[in-house]
Amino acid sequence: MLKFKFVLLIFFSLLFIPDVYPQTENQDFIELKTAYQNFLQKNYKDSYSYYKKKLDAFPNDGGYNYYSGVCLLNIEKNPERALNYLQYAAENDVINDVYFYLGVAYLRNYQFQEALENFQKFEVKASPKQKHQLELDNYISKALNGIYLVKYARIPLVYAKIKSTEEDFYTEYNTSDSEGKFINTKASFNTNDSIAENTIVFVPEYSGSEEIIYFSAKNNERGDYDIYRIVRYSDSLYSEPENLGKVINTPFDENYPFLHSDGVSLYFASKGHYSMGGYDLYKSKWSWENQEWTEPENLDFPINSPYNDILFVPSPDKKTAFFTTDRDYNNSGYTVCKIKLNNSKPFIELENHKSILKYANLEAFENKQKEIYKPTGSEIVKLQEQEKLLHKTEYDSLLKKAASLQFSADSLKWILDDKRSDLDKIESEQKKNELINSIIELEKEIYQIQKEADKCYDNVRQIEQLNLADNKTIYESSQKNKPNIDTKDITIENISKGKNYIEPVDSGMRRSILKPVEIFVDSNELVRKAAGLRVKQPSIYNELNPIPVNKALPNGVIYMIQLGAFSSEKKPEVFKGLEPLYCLLKEGSAIRKYMAGYFLELSKAEEKISVVKRLGFKDAYIVAFNKGKIIPVKNAVKIESDKIELHISDTGKSDDKAFSNESDLSISFIVKVEIDKTDTIFIDKLNELVSDEKEIIIEERDNSNVYYIKLFTRFEDADKVKKKTEVITNNNIEIQAFFAKIKMPLEQARKITK
Repeated sequence: MLKFKFVLLIFFSLLFIPDVYPQTENQDFIELKTAYQNFLQKNYKDSYSYYKKKLDAFPNDGGYNYYSGVCLLNIEKNPERALNYLQYAAENDVINDVYFYLGVAYLRNYQFQEALENFQKFEVKASPKQKHQLELDNYISKALNGIYLVKYARIPLVYAKIKSTEEDFYTEYNTSDSEGKFINTKASFNTNDSIAENTIVFVPEYSGSEEIIYFSAKNNERGDYDIYRIVRYSDSLYSEPENLGKVINTPFDENYPFLHSDGVSLYFASKGHYSMGGYDLYKSKWSWENQEWTEPENLDFPINSPYNDILFVPSPDKKTAFFTTDRDYNNSGYTVCKIKLNNSKPFIELENHKSILKYANLEAFENKQKEIYKPTGSEIVKLQEQEKLLHKTEYDSLLKKAASLQFSADSLKWILDDKRSDLDKIESEQKKNELINSIIELEKEIYQIQKEADKCYDNVRQIEQLNLADNKTIYESSQKNKPNIDTKDITIENISKGKNYIEPVDSGMRRSILKPVEIFVDSNELVRKAAGLRVKQPSIYNELNPIPVNKALPNGVIYMIQLGAFSSEKKPEVFKGLEPLYCLLKEGSAIRKYMAGYFLELSKAEEKISVVKRLGFKDAYIVAFNKGKIIPVKNAVKIESDKIELHISDTGKSDDKAFSNESDLSISFIVKVEIDKTDTIFIDKLNELVSDEKEIIIEERDNSNVYYIKLFTRFEDADKVKKKTEVITNNNIEIQAFFAKIKMPLEQARKITK
């Protein structure tokens, strides 16, 4: 009998490439494969010449619109043409990642809300592997940051815009050789660190005393670029480089550092923090008292953009500055901007996309010639002897800092509400403008504090989960019983490498060595159809049906949403109708962790966490289990991803690897027919008409089922099945052609395979 598979996947992801009939190597087929190989290898200019030619011949083909859009997104700065192609491709549902690239195009066009919506569409459809490869979380963060950063703007006066190249743009910055100079270098300062290619370093003229030089170099552990500083003792003698630490450096690139002549203000470019795309410019200050850098402050729109904005160099009085950007659509290189900074100038609200684009262009409003001075070597900050950057990474310090920051943010929100309520009471236009400016400044301060608090909370949760997953949670009764661990080594990085971590306990808590929680597994207890998260009123839990404690979980990877940890048992009504609910209680502990939902895929849990937060559980986060034990989410995602790849391989469905080799590329045909769900006779008749070696995939829709009979290497064979199927149904039946997972024009496919 004919074998059927029921899946909820879009049809183009169901293809595999059979090797039954060799396809003719005519010129069109050779060009098609060559263009696709260029596309995979990111030779977008070469591949676009072919796709553009085919798009002229088949303007309504979704696949060629998709390829052309992605190519243009990587060839041109102006995203408008790419947007047009990708919008059309998305309407034709060509492939899941069209939503990702459409999101990137919107992001580069300063349409951050539309970018976010498309990234979220892709998030629902994509596999964990796709999300990781395309750095989806980072792009979602950029879109969210962009929405905030272009809400208000303080528009600088632009004195001049100078076109330059990537290689020598820094030569347009006014500096004196007697004070120091910028150099474009790959030198290593007598260290083993690899300086970032084409990075710009300001090297002060040697004055006979120790000087500090800031530069960017590759972090050998992660592969991204971090900012370091090094002491120059003489023209040929340097100290070992010192990484500026996690406050400044992120898992993404940091580059183009410049220390102001005040000795404490560091300006740098970063692709991390809360960037809206590409490199954004930031400012941080060194605190001699606390021996640490302050949380970097984004220099805001329109100084920053979704493109690369680099090397911010303010004058000693911080009233003027140079910086460089590559946002200009009409300039293939860089543009050096000379601007006036006026922090007393009020913010304006940017109400629409048109006004955002207007100010993003940084038109030169004035033509005044003012020099921007560089600090002398003696003005650059010196490191005190044996001074090191300190980072508070211990669990209790992070938790205390997070709570303090959250308290500050919440307190400022009360002040903000009071200021807003006073706004309507003020009649004077001048005072109203002053209050509006104060409100906007306060909003920005709250946003920055909340960002820092959220980062601390994330680190706390990571430490907690890693300890639970690695069974490292230890409670000791005295100092002498503690393992011999140097507390300065207790960092998130060290934990991830397997080093021990001693979880802090309150002095009043009973201290004993506890066994890790293990949830016994009964794979039959929870079935797949119970997965998900629901809100029901009244709650299904009560005295007769209490919230289960340490209930058995099924084998394999599952995800839950942790609502909170409490020192006492909570009544069901506290959780506002959420179900299913679970309670985890460690042996000998009074701390109960309440969890909601039950998900087999991380993407499903991510879809529902917003529901939980809207109900008031703002600190909720996702926890992963495997075989009943807590594991890090990233490990669960890898297990989940491995399963998906195995499933694809076993069922013959295509993935990206299937098309990475030219020998695997060929054209396939399928027969598609849509049938009403009430037609129960059709499936039996279809069994009689289609040979056993052909597979049928059924895509379930609301009121119908779509049947895909696959795969045929010749159109003629597909056409025979189509004609047989027309005998048993009056529905429209069509033949579709595919190449490399994407539907292609049937006319072209027939011509190639004839």
